[in-house]
Amino acid sequence: MVDVGAVEVWFEGGPVAGRYMPVEAAADGRFPAVVVLPQRGVFVGSSDDPAPAVEHRYVLVEDSFTQVTYRYEGYVELPSG
Repeated sequence: MVDVGAVEVWFEGGPVAGRYMPVEAAADGRFPAVVVLPQRGVFVGSSDDPAPAVEHRYVLVEDSFTQVTYRYEGYVELPSG
C-alpha cells in the first residue's frame, strides 16, 4: 500500500469549475467515485430570508487519462432548520 494522501484534481462545471482542489485518495490509490461540496453560510442579498444550504455533487470521470477529473452533476437543497 502506498499512502498518496491528498492530490490536486481538476473540477469541471458547477461553482468550482476550472479549479484544482485537493481530494484525498484511499490507501490503495483510488479516488472516491463522488465528491460532495457543501455550500453554507450567510449571503447578503435583497431577500430577508437566507437561501437554503445546498450540496454540490461531482462525479469522477472514468475516461480521464491525463489527470484526475470530477464533473459537476448538480446540487441538492438541504432542509432548513
